[in-house]
Amino acid sequence: MKTVKLSTQEEVDAFVGTEIKGNLTIEGSDISDLEPLSTLISVSGDLCIEYNNSLINLDGLSNLTSVNGNLSIHRNSALTNLDGLSNLTFVGGDVDIRDNPSLTNLHGLSNLTSVNYYS
Repeated sequence: MKTVKLSTQEEVDAFVGTEIKGNLTIEGSDISDLEPLSTLISVSGDLCIEYNNSLINLDGLSNLTSVNGNLSIHRNSALTNLDGLSNLTFVGGDVDIRDNPSLTNLHGLSNLTSVNYYS
């Protein structure tokens, strides 16, 4: 399975596509704007958003509807909301949200209708 890792804002800005056929990791201290990912609709593997000290929101992921693997959001010290995930309806694995000290609610996941747990 292919893994796409976006480690800088420059790499995020250069993203083109509607689907990741594999895992997507967004991890970088200078990443502050996910708007260039607004064309992304699905991730066939895991989506991991971690260690992004400048990321305040996930608004650029507003067209994402499915993650077939796990959804992990952790150690994003400035992240205040998950509203950018408001169109996400399906996660095929676990949802792991932790160590985001500025996160005040999970309202952005309100349209999530299916989470499948792998045992």
